[in-house]
Amino acid sequence: MKPRILVIGGSYFAGRVFTMVAADRCELTLLNRGRYSMSRYPGVQEVRCDRHDTAALSALPPADYDAVVDFCAYAPGDVETLCGALKSSFKKYIYISTADVYDRAAPQPWTEQTPVGTDFSFAGPDTGAYLAGKAALERECAAVCAAKGADCVILRPAFLYGPYNYAPREPWYIRTAVSGQPIPQPTDADGRFQFVYVKDLAMAVLACLGPDAPAGARAYNLAAPEVLDYAGFLATLQSVADRPIPTTPVTVEQVLRENLPLPFPLRAAESELFDGSLAERELGLHYTPFRDGMEKAWNAFAPIFAEMNK
Repeated sequence: MKPRILVIGGSYFAGRVFTMVAADRCELTLLNRGRYSMSRYPGVQEVRCDRHDTAALSALPPADYDAVVDFCAYAPGDVETLCGALKSSFKKYIYISTADVYDRAAPQPWTEQTPVGTDFSFAGPDTGAYLAGKAALERECAAVCAAKGADCVILRPAFLYGPYNYAPREPWYIRTAVSGQPIPQPTDADGRFQFVYVKDLAMAVLACLGPDAPAGARAYNLAAPEVLDYAGFLATLQSVADRPIPTTPVTVEQVLRENLPLPFPLRAAESELFDGSLAERELGLHYTPFRDGMEKAWNAFAPIFAEMNK
């Protein structure tokens, strides 16, 4: 019998890819606002509902789910409100958090044993609120699951990339390259960073749903072992592109002064390095090599941006 999964979200980026991968392996019920339909995939049932609409949630018929997979909880109270309003039961709650929740004063690479931060003001108002919300929701998820006797699993991805990504990271680079505009290349940046391919996140979720997954409260970093800087990132992009990619040299100071939209850490002090090996050992996760993932991203985005430029 296929596991019955309630997916909160499931139609944008990471949730969309999970739905595509899991549709033939699970019975999926997607609860979201219905902006993008996934009904063409077999085994997918869609419930159009805002997760904050407690009246609508309470009106849904009860069901017994093997797990809830939550892709879109951001503000404190999101998990508690959802679980309090639903009449359904679940055995496991898988919450998609972020690897950026760790205490930045802790030594790197950060592992699952690294303390979660409490002060995210360094990130600015918007990002700081986002990170504080994620950290609070991790605690909230653990408390809700403990009260319900369910397992709590926290997944903390590094920079997610791949097809359907709406964040202005690799899609911005690919769009700029396809348009023929030069890409700013910081010559003195020494920041380092890691990625995880979006399908790897989907496979990690599936592994958490499997019969061999560890029971109880668990947390997993999702970060491929390759450590990149801007030079390595751009070299990889050039290696998968079907055309020469022009670049223009810039300094870190120039990037900051001109507010250039470079999305990754520029300075060593901003570096974010993680140990993602626990997911390999306990979940059997195999990370996609960065070049392979970027090739898939290029092949997904480049034709779309080329068509837009016509």
